[in-house]
Amino acid sequence: MTRQEMLRILSFMDETRAITEKRTELSATDARWNIIAYAMRRHLEGKLLTITSAAMAADVPYGTAMRRVNELLDTGFLLKRPRSKTGKSFSLHPTRKLIEEFESFAMQLKAMVGNTFGFANGDGAMEDFYFGGYYMASRILPYPNAMREGVGYDRTIRLAVPVDPTFETIRERAQELGGFLGTKLEVVNLTLDDLHTEIMANAGRETSDYDVVAVDLPWIGQLAEERVIQPLDEIIARNRFNPSDFHPAAYKGSSWAGSQYALPIQPTAELLFCRSDLFADAGLSIPETTEEVLFAAKLLHRSRMNLSGIVMNFKRGTPVAHTFIQTLASYGQPVIDLPRVGEDFDFGTMSGENYRPLLTSDAARATAEFLLELRSYAHPDSLKCDWDRRIRIFTEGHAAMCYGWSVRARAFELDDTSPAHQNVAFAPHPHGPGARTVSPIGGFSLALPQGLPPARERAAWRVMEYLTRPEVLKWYVQHGNLSSPRFSTSADPEVQAKSSLLGRVDAMERRGELQTWPRPPIPEFSDILTVLGDEIYRMLHGDSGVEETLTRAQNRVDAIMRENGRY
Repeated sequence: MTRQEMLRILSFMDETRAITEKRTELSATDARWNIIAYAMRRHLEGKLLTITSAAMAADVPYGTAMRRVNELLDTGFLLKRPRSKTGKSFSLHPTRKLIEEFESFAMQLKAMVGNTFGFANGDGAMEDFYFGGYYMASRILPYPNAMREGVGYDRTIRLAVPVDPTFETIRERAQELGGFLGTKLEVVNLTLDDLHTEIMANAGRETSDYDVVAVDLPWIGQLAEERVIQPLDEIIARNRFNPSDFHPAAYKGSSWAGSQYALPIQPTAELLFCRSDLFADAGLSIPETTEEVLFAAKLLHRSRMNLSGIVMNFKRGTPVAHTFIQTLASYGQPVIDLPRVGEDFDFGTMSGENYRPLLTSDAARATAEFLLELRSYAHPDSLKCDWDRRIRIFTEGHAAMCYGWSVRARAFELDDTSPAHQNVAFAPHPHGPGARTVSPIGGFSLALPQGLPPARERAAWRVMEYLTRPEVLKWYVQHGNLSSPRFSTSADPEVQAKSSLLGRVDAMERRGELQTWPRPPIPEFSDILTVLGDEIYRMLHGDSGVEETLTRAQNRVDAIMRENGRY
């Protein structure tokens, strides 16, 4: 069970207990549970727990609370650790005993809920649903219905979005969607770089040219800190919007510094696409480690005419930079020194040293050496490949493997003339030695530009909320888009019938294998890409060695962080 799922179970229990203890007189305050729940929440969120805060969380008189705290210390559920050299101040921490006991409780509660409501059955009951998703809705989602009260034909709602599958569908069917919304919809599709430039330029205009903008997840930090897009917390609260059905990785990735800034619409996971027919003929299993990727690439390279072992995104600039930082995550490390929370990293509470680059580490060195070795078995066009060219080479049957964003699998999944059609196994990013399986999550979320007048803001929110509804997301899938940010949409049998990929990504989310930290949405993210896009390309081109490349990249990013006053 993932950390986010356990936090949802804690919230469920807190709300359930509030009914019996606060809103009715059916039960007395349970100080012991309150302390345990608070301690586990602080642990899962990677936050400090003090004796004073634990006593306050007990919600009983201080003397009673301290007795409960001491009981938990005596029974080995909590431990006390000095916070200073004098030993006069302490922090509290859940012990392994408490963590295991709570995990057992959470698993049993989830199983009970799943069995009671028929969310899952059989041997896979615990894996078949995610606690908090909209599983009480009909399993087969209906066709999108028109809003009871339309947005209004007296205005045109303008969207700035990328040239990606979901947004191409929105543009092509803008009139139909406008009918559902009761308004006129104008969709402006731009390339990734042009979209970022236009969103930034729009922020400087007296009146926004757009009502809703689509933002790439790594942009969130910059757009939030520079007040280009607005926080949604008050709007979400005012409209009683329930986000629990969204995949946690995509929803959390649309936040910054504790505030929500966007709603996911087209998340995508980077996976390893493997030609299952070629692997079967060669007697190979689908790679789970980086060593197995190298072995498969070497064995399959030139095993058939015009076949390379793999095709890589090694084009100078943004493509090769993304390749490096996403592969770095396979070796268990982010590109900067993010705070560690359990087995993962968090960007929600960053400061100072957390912005320091980690480009001369052992993991960075192993990443660079892996990519260099892989280049020997990569398609000769790899040094020119961006996302479009890479997927085209794989789709046309010229490579046995390809790292690729899940949303781009439509190129071969929906094309029965492709040699890869129905011959692809989808694997999470194979991991390096000692690291766990992690696949980067990316894609787009919808946000509101700053400075919209109140009436435009209300209309824009209604449009944004409608475009991310479960049944509308299913509608996109039915028009050829292999992406879903909601559990209920992915669980729909008609959605699953489109491609096995959607269920595969949904299962990865439930197992906690999809993470945003490989591409942290900090304001300096594009600067880091600029540096790595130059330095890593030169290394792969043979113009510099590993040590020289990584040292120069470290120094350049370090200078940027210092200039920005990060440390």
